[in-house]
Amino acid sequence: VNMSYLSENKYFLLGNNQQLGWNKKLCFEARDTLFDCVDAQPNGNKLRCPDELYAYEMWCPNEFRLIHSAQRRKQKLDDIVYDQNALDKVNRDKQTIFKGHSYVEQK
Repeated sequence: VNMSYLSENKYFLLGNNQQLGWNKKLCFEARDTLFDCVDAQPNGNKLRCPDELYAYEMWCPNEFRLIHSAQRRKQKLDDIVYDQNALDKVNRDKQTIFKGHSYVEQK
C-alpha cells in the first residue's frame, strides 16, 4: 500500500478549510476600505484601488467575497429602484382597503 497515496486522499477529502483560519477583523476592515475607495472613484472601478483590492483578496475567503459583493450589488440596485416616493406608494397601497373598484382609506 502506497502511504503517500492514502495521505493525499485524506487531505483531498477534508475539503476547503480556508475559512477556518481567516482574520475576521482584518477582512471586514479590508472590505470597508475597498468599498469606500470604489465609491470614491468616478466610474466605480475596483481596479483603481489596487492596495485595497489586494488586502481584500488576501484577508477574505472566496465565499465571503462572493456573498458580500452580491449583497453590495443588490443594495446599490435597491437604492436606485426604491426611492422614498416608491416606498411611500407601496406602504400607502398596503394600508388601503380596496372594495371592488373603489377604495376606502383608513384614518
